Amino acid sequence: MGLTAKLLKNERFLLYTWKYLQQRRRGYRIETAPIFLVGCGHSGTSVLLRLLGAHSKIYGIPYESRVFRHPGLKQRLTSMIWNRNTVAQQKHRWVEKTPMHVRMIDRIFARYPEARVLFVVRDGRDVTVSMRKRFGEFEKGLKRWVDDNRHGLAWTNDSRVMLVRYEDLVKNYDDIMPQICSFIGEAFEEGLVNYHQTPAYIFSNNIRKPGSAQGKNHKDYRNWQINQTLFDGSGKWLKEMTEEEKMRFKADKDAIQMLIDLGYAEDSDW
Repeated sequence: MGLTAKLLKNERFLLYTWKYLQQRRRGYRIETAPIFLVGCGHSGTSVLLRLLGAHSKIYGIPYESRVFRHPGLKQRLTSMIWNRNTVAQQKHRWVEKTPMHVRMIDRIFARYPEARVLFVVRDGRDVTVSMRKRFGEFEKGLKRWVDDNRHGLAWTNDSRVMLVRYEDLVKNYDDIMPQICSFIGEAFEEGLVNYHQTPAYIFSNNIRKPGSAQGKNHKDYRNWQINQTLFDGSGKWLKEMTEEEKMRFKADKDAIQMLIDLGYAEDSDW
């Protein structure tokens, strides 16, 4: 689905415009630069979107826009719509999640110099196993994990970019989430972890768990996941990665080095 179709699907022009005008009169404005969540897919950006979208000042864009693949006019139009919808929702800034924007961080800052970017990383063994369920190919997920993270790591010395480890977020939420809030310039709120109490339809219109996470059921499965309480989904590769896949992972020198660079392994002896 293209950006225009996504906008139209989520757009309720008269309702949002009326709410926007009401909230403008009550003093709601866009006060702070936006937040972007990037990283390799299946790394936890959706969970972080849900957490930040539960903040009293932050509106979570309910779909992946891929807006930076489009020309400037469409970027400006999208920004206007998101600004209006944010005020209509009684929020003061918005957060957008498109994992592939990790390859376009330069475009993010060209358009929004004061933006904050949260670069989410996850153990590549878990990511590749998860992607294999979606695409049916192990190497495709492995290559994407290496390439996407390489693009993100090139920006980690920029003060506007924060690297967030998925495992730290789900295992040490009480420590990591306040750090994230501090980085984006917002006060930490206790209720963020209750995001699951508000249904979300980011990947599909179904919040029930499907019988399988494979193939055509994958979007329903992912949408079910983001409607659950915060849970630790790390280490699944220990049971789900085959011995053959382990050998294929270890045979990729770039993947092993990335695993080491991100602190998930000391070598290939695992």
